[in-house]
Amino acid sequence: MNRLEERYRRVLRLLPASYRRAWEEDMVATFLYSEMPEDAEEAEFAADHGRPSWPEVASVAALAVRLRLGGDGAPLRYLVWGETVRRLALVGLLVQAVAAVAGIGAWLWSPSATNPIAADVRTLLGLVWVAAYLCLVTGRWRAARWLAVSALAQASVFFGVDLVAVEGAYGLSGTVGLLLEALPVVALVAFHRQAPPVKARPWLVALLAGVGLLTVAMPVTYVSVPALVDWPGVVCVAVFAAAVVYLSVPRLGWRSAAVSWSTTLALLALVALVQRVVTLLDYLRLAARTAELDLMTAIAAGQTVAVLAVAVPLAVLAAKAVRALPPVAAR
Repeated sequence: MNRLEERYRRVLRLLPASYRRAWEEDMVATFLYSEMPEDAEEAEFAADHGRPSWPEVASVAALAVRLRLGGDGAPLRYLVWGETVRRLALVGLLVQAVAAVAGIGAWLWSPSATNPIAADVRTLLGLVWVAAYLCLVTGRWRAARWLAVSALAQASVFFGVDLVAVEGAYGLSGTVGLLLEALPVVALVAFHRQAPPVKARPWLVALLAGVGLLTVAMPVTYVSVPALVDWPGVVCVAVFAAAVVYLSVPRLGWRSAAVSWSTTLALLALVALVQRVVTLLDYLRLAARTAELDLMTAIAAGQTVAVLAVAVPLAVLAAKAVRALPPVAAR
């Protein structure tokens, strides 16, 4: 075995072991045949000093993602992880779409008086999240990826502008929030050619329901003075409600589905906890101590405890579901 072959085999370690056992030799032979020059001296040099090209490494990495985040016909273990990541992407874009539509309503009801042009632009650009979500649930996955990346880039620019305006205050919670916004965008890689189609109707209903509920809650969350519940609090309430329904009503279809929702909900609870705790720390560190802050802190602490209370049984169910999965056999 020459050095070039060793390097190819090292790259192929990205693939699942079961897939490598079946196809590694054929893939290595194909790679070496395509890379080896006909001239004997050049072939000897390539064998010692050649390396897999970046396009080859990228193609193997993409194949590894498709296999591990399986779709139709994949082993059950890979199908479970694929569906979990796809649901995370769907829920993440759903949250952004709901916030954007509700934000349009709030903007029409009470336009910004301090910086109207900037507020108008930011609010309208939030509709890119809505477009990305609608493309995702209707099967236009390539367009959904481009739109989601565009929306995330805009959010990054706005975050940078806000951070400069407040001289770095609340930078920790803002940075963590931006990273959490990026998670569903990254999770869109699970929507590959072998992924099963999304059932659009329940996700469209979820969008309408989310917009309606958030619009009703808007006076409490944003318009009232003081605002006793912030956006991380809204996320905590939504995750807590979904988890309670999942845990207490086992007859629902999502509880008996072939791929359990417990893993997805456990990960969503973790995301909500991280965002809640980080923003709470920023409030305690930077905000002026007032009676309103004390009340808001107490509410945030209660939200943290509530989400943690449902996260534990969800994590237990998720662990049991994962352990019950059959091992992946060689093809």
